[in-house]
Amino acid sequence: MGETFEHTPVVWTVGRLREALKDVPDDTPVHVAVAPRPAAWDFDDHVLVAYAPITRHRPPTASEPAGASEPAGEEVEHTLFTDWPAGRYDAPEQWPDCGDEGDE
Repeated sequence: MGETFEHTPVVWTVGRLREALKDVPDDTPVHVAVAPRPAAWDFDDHVLVAYAPITRHRPPTASEPAGASEPAGEEVEHTLFTDWPAGRYDAPEQWPDCGDEGDE
């Protein structure tokens, strides 16, 4: 087995993002450089297409009763969604099933 390393990125807060963008005009497109693996610097360019607060159910911790049927709590992750920039791309041989075909 190969070597491992602990990856601990500094995750930005909304306040830090606001501060970084304070002088950027409102109609400026946002590009996001997505690392293909932890600690990589050969980023793929993506564009920001959506935001949503995603609710995650937190499992019980060691101090909570074992076998609890309900999640121990909920946490909201403020999530930015990206897509590939506009352009012409090779179509995949098979499109993924996104479950949005509707009733037939």
